[in-house]
Amino acid sequence: MSSEKLVPLSNLENAAPVLRVAAHPIRLRIIDFLQRGEACVGDISSAAESPQAITSQHLATLRQHGILTCRRDGQRMYYRLVRFELIHLLDCIRDHCRIGGDAK
Repeated sequence: MSSEKLVPLSNLENAAPVLRVAAHPIRLRIIDFLQRGEACVGDISSAAESPQAITSQHLATLRQHGILTCRRDGQRMYYRLVRFELIHLLDCIRDHCRIGGDAK
């Protein structure tokens, strides 16, 4: 089998840490929600169906790994997605669920 159509190993090495960080249901939901634009913690927490304290921990992790950025406006923190390539991962998940169903 030829390796010419394989993704270069260096690309995979760069992608693996981002995938490890994103690979959590709440983090994936946050990324999915933020692809629509900037949002505050309360709105993100509601969309993630997660308590605000837990959502804030996930937001901090995503921010520390360069997937999100944030800004303060008064007492509110607003987050936005900066690693838009993760939207393609969500598209693959949607396609998989459409084809394979939600079987576990």
